[in-house]
Amino acid sequence: MRIVPEKLQNNGGALTVSATEQFQSQITPTPSRLEGRIALITGGANGIGWAIVRRFAQEGAHVAIADVSTESGMAAERRIRAQGGQCIFRRTDVSDRSSVEAAVQAVIDEFGAIDILVNNAGIIRFGSLMDCTAEDWKRMLAVDLEGAFYCTQIVGRYLRQANRPGRLIHVGSTASLFPAPQQGAYSVAKAGLRMISRMAAMELGRYGITSNLLCPEGAVTDMNRELLKDPEMMQKIEAAIPLGRLSTTDEIAAAAAFLASDEAAFITGAELVHDGGITISSLWWR
Repeated sequence: MRIVPEKLQNNGGALTVSATEQFQSQITPTPSRLEGRIALITGGANGIGWAIVRRFAQEGAHVAIADVSTESGMAAERRIRAQGGQCIFRRTDVSDRSSVEAAVQAVIDEFGAIDILVNNAGIIRFGSLMDCTAEDWKRMLAVDLEGAFYCTQIVGRYLRQANRPGRLIHVGSTASLFPAPQQGAYSVAKAGLRMISRMAAMELGRYGITSNLLCPEGAVTDMNRELLKDPEMMQKIEAAIPLGRLSTTDEIAAAAAFLASDEAAFITGAELVHDGGITISSLWWR
């Protein structure tokens, strides 16, 4: 996900009414499409991750949320269970390999297997490559890249050894494909995630395991809500997107559900660019 990192003034605490906010997606989950599948979603307590958790549960999957936020993760688990879904939450720091190993084992202990991994956990610290501090560089790559590596390797090895076809879905960004201004470390991490996805596709395809990269341009979430309160900034972002708006988290989740389904069984090593046309626009670098 690519976010314009300019400091914006608070607009009275209310989110700007824009083309993005006015848009109402008409998306209906496909009942039973993921029936009986077991999905581990990192960073699944909020934002895009939570939308993916919700969509997968609506389509019949058992979902496991791995997130550093205990409060949000437990609340997300309760919400899915209240709606009749099967869900567990495990506090997980993806930058810590032992934490990932414990989360994967907890899912297997609870549900008996894992079929789908969604590498969604990530952070962003704004700054150009020339101005990026060593601390920000290390932390960004530790969460956004090393964390994805740990999850991919641990779940990939499990699927291979269990002789279990599976789906690896990596939530990248349009910054996986092109450099984004003031997002030096983020762009490098997301570009690295693109190669992790491709390498996993090459190495695991013979076992019936697919690996694909989902590249959203962005949606309004808690991570960027403060940035999008300024009407001029929101209009600037929308004007650069051929479809004239940002995505919704539900639309991104629908794309992830497709990649997790049998409909995508012959798709691997691909990038599903979910960007409203921004990457073909001459206004990309702004």
